[in-house]
Parts: sequence; C-alpha cells; structure tokens
Amino acid sequence: MPVILHGSPFSTFTWSARLALAEKGVEYTIQGVDLRSDDYGKMHPWRRMPVLDHDGFRVFESAAVMRYVDEAFPGPALQPADPAGRARMTQWLSAFADNVAIPAVRGVLIPRYVLAPRGIPFDEAKVAVRAAEAHGSLRHFDATLSSSPYLAGAEPSLADWMLLPVMASGGGLTGADRYTDGLPALDAWMVRMTARPSFAATLPH
Repeated sequence: MPVILHGSPFSTFTWSARLALAEKGVEYTIQGVDLRSDDYGKMHPWRRMPVLDHDGFRVFESAAVMRYVDEAFPGPALQPADPAGRARMTQWLSAFADNVAIPAVRGVLIPRYVLAPRGIPFDEAKVAVRAAEAHGSLRHFDATLSSSPYLAGAEPSLADWMLLPVMASGGGLTGADRYTDGLPALDAWMVRMTARPSFAATLPH
C-alpha cells in the first residue's frame, strides 16, 4: 500500500520521520505542503509537519508517525523491547520536545534557515538566547551519552532519530548560534549516528 509523507525534507521533524522510514526499509513518497492552505489545515490542525498517510490511515506529529512506522512495518525494531528501555526512550522524546525543539528549532533554526534567506527580519539577541537555552538542555543529553552509546541503551531508538536532525542542522551554524559545541559525548554519538546508511539516504539537499 502506498505510503505518503507530507512535509519538507528540510524540516527537522520530517527528517526524523524519514530516518525511521529508511531504517525500516519502507518505500514512500514525500509530498510537499503549503502550511497556510485550508487543505493542509484539515490534515494537521496546527499546520505543522509531518503528516503520514498509509492505506487510509492518517497520523500527524513526528513522534506518533515514527512509532506507527516502527509498529506497522516489518524490519529492525526502532524501540526497545523491555519496559525500562521504552520508558527511557519516551523520557528523552518528551525531554527533546519540551526543552530542545522549542529553543533550537523555533528559536534558532527557523530564523537562520527559513527567515534569513528570505530577508525576513528577526531579533538577533533572541536567537542567541535561544541557542544558549538549547545548549543548556543538550548538556543533559550529553551527560547520558557519556555512559551509554544511545539515549535508551545499547541500540538507537526513536529518541536518537528525533534528536539527530536538530544536531546535524545545528552543526552548520556559527558563532553564538552554534548550540552543538562543547558536548563531547554528543559529538561521539553523532559519529555513530551519521555513519548509518539512513543518514546519507535522507540528508536534505
């Protein structure tokens, strides 16, 4: 049955969903969206990305999309099998959504990669503040990864694929915007994550 992922390859949340699809070996079509359109508003009430369509079923929000991909398709498991591992994965998914995504994506990446190229003004001081907030939150991820290869244990999980695009996108920033510096365990984790075939297969161009 056809799988359609509605979103932009340059969206970090869409990228996370694409990583999950690639890890599972699922063939899909990516469909660009107009967040302002009424049709898209019917697909996602908050007009965000991504939305997944599969065989008459539709789901929005990246974490939900990734869970569905893991559980609906054959292939390697993207979530720990044990309750403790799943709890750790969910813990870091929630921590990412509350403490990293907001300052990093909305506060830094959107101004730098979306607004700036279009000549849309934004507050430079606020971007620097948000970058510092993102870095402060990422220190807790770094601390966990100093004693574990991945966020939920010995194998990567949805929490790792959720974080990866924000780290990869942040690595292209400079100066006060660069919220990825000074995090050695995350640096080592990035080497492991970017070496996986799914990263090269989904890298936005």
